[in-house]
Amino acid sequence: MLIAGVLVAGCLVALASGKIPPVLVFATTLSAAGLLGIAPSSELLSGLSSPAVVTVAAMLIIAAGVVHTGIVSRAGRRILGDASTLRGALTRLLYPIGFASSFMNNTPIIAMTIPAAQEFEQTSGIAARRLLMPVAFAAAMGGATTLIGTSSNLLIASLAGAEGIELGFFAFTPVALPTFFVGVGLLILIVRKVLRREEMTSDNTRRWRVELHVGAGALLQGNTLAEGGLLSARDYEATSVVRGTETVAQTNPLDAGDVITYEANANGVRQLWANPRFGQKNQRLYQVTLGTGASGNLGQLGHHNNLNILAARDSMGELSAATARPGEVLYVTSSSVQALESIDDIAMVTDVGDRAPQVAKTTLALGILAAVIATLAWGRFPTEWVAATGALAIIFCRIISARAAFRALNWNLLGVLAGSVGLGSIVVSSGIAEAIADWVVSTTGSSSVTLVLIVGVVSLLLAVFVTTTAAVSIVVPIIVYVSNSLAVSPGPLLALLAVSACLSFVNPYSNQSFMMVMGAGNYDFRDYLRLGAPVAGLTLITASLACLFWLAL
Repeated sequence: MLIAGVLVAGCLVALASGKIPPVLVFATTLSAAGLLGIAPSSELLSGLSSPAVVTVAAMLIIAAGVVHTGIVSRAGRRILGDASTLRGALTRLLYPIGFASSFMNNTPIIAMTIPAAQEFEQTSGIAARRLLMPVAFAAAMGGATTLIGTSSNLLIASLAGAEGIELGFFAFTPVALPTFFVGVGLLILIVRKVLRREEMTSDNTRRWRVELHVGAGALLQGNTLAEGGLLSARDYEATSVVRGTETVAQTNPLDAGDVITYEANANGVRQLWANPRFGQKNQRLYQVTLGTGASGNLGQLGHHNNLNILAARDSMGELSAATARPGEVLYVTSSSVQALESIDDIAMVTDVGDRAPQVAKTTLALGILAAVIATLAWGRFPTEWVAATGALAIIFCRIISARAAFRALNWNLLGVLAGSVGLGSIVVSSGIAEAIADWVVSTTGSSSVTLVLIVGVVSLLLAVFVTTTAAVSIVVPIIVYVSNSLAVSPGPLLALLAVSACLSFVNPYSNQSFMMVMGAGNYDFRDYLRLGAPVAGLTLITASLACLFWLAL
């Protein structure tokens, strides 16, 4: 058990450091455990066929199909509507976001909300940074309310199922639902005081850096910007002209290959792209949101075929040198949506051409999602096969292509889930879980309050400093042992684990949704601490009280 303990501790330290990809940490840990014979290979590799992993993969495809219809984006803009106050906007937005997150993966919901919040900022004067972090927190809390709301919930159900404990679709709801309402209520009350107010930007504020190339045979060639009527306007203003490696005066006649840089607002970006004088390629203009895997700089992103980066928000230097941040919104040009959807770093694509939404596809996609939810709630069929059937229906009904479905699979997330199942087998097979459970039993005695506090606080700390999946894989076996020893129902404690593990608000890197809004909202760690700490504290107390009430029944 000593060697296994060192191995598990090393895994947790490596995960907490954030310097090594979690998938690599889990792979190394499982390989070492296999070589040392700490646990059977069948158990260490059981995550590859885990029902939780299969279900998460299928739900990612279903979510991609629903998002592809544009219903999330359209709903977000309609929900915000004509809200004129921060409290009104939060009230309208957070509850529907939480509800949607209870049935879908959070990442595409957040990816759709970012541009909607930024657009709302332009029309209402309410800063997007005061909306995005609360939205991410509400999505995390809402996801905990149902079995399929988060990957960690499915992992809990899978690990508990291996011990003979069956968890239904609403198994976590008695603890998660009151926690969600208390958490959202607190967010609405304190956001104005906690998140600092930045200078509001109007629709005419030129926050986009635009780089346009003068094409061969362009109408601008041989003329100055002033002669072409493209020096300045209400929505844009030229700032430089670069020829080769040198900056030339804006009064010089333009040559093919010159790069003209503008400061523009969103309308200006679209106007400049649509202007025929630049001689641009015959491509469409798209707005894209970068996903959690975005890294490096925009120049590396622009190396993909058929992708040209046109504009980035608040970029101070050349676009190619700007950092690619998760959640960042860009204007790009490409030959097709499919070309952009094949790029892993892009989480969402919106055609700025504003094509009519496919209402028939929307109805079909929502119908498939509703059928999956209803069947799961019925509880007569295995979760993984119901979800897989729904994913196949999304593909066979041509809501998204098979290629798009494959791209929707978050392989990093699935790898971490599979590794977490293997880590749980190490904790069980080595006797670590039983030893910790014996300590918990001797410490708590007959005190339900002490037991609930230990489960809630330990789960939250592990989620903050390590990962949610690692917290789940370690705590579930302990809860099973403790429940058997104290003859208490494991359901309330597992629900408390599910909720506590999603409350890691103070660490933006503990959750993909928190990380996505970090760049878009221009947040730093202090913002997450100021807003996240009080919300996590009060919601943990709420979850603990709900768990105690459930245990007392």
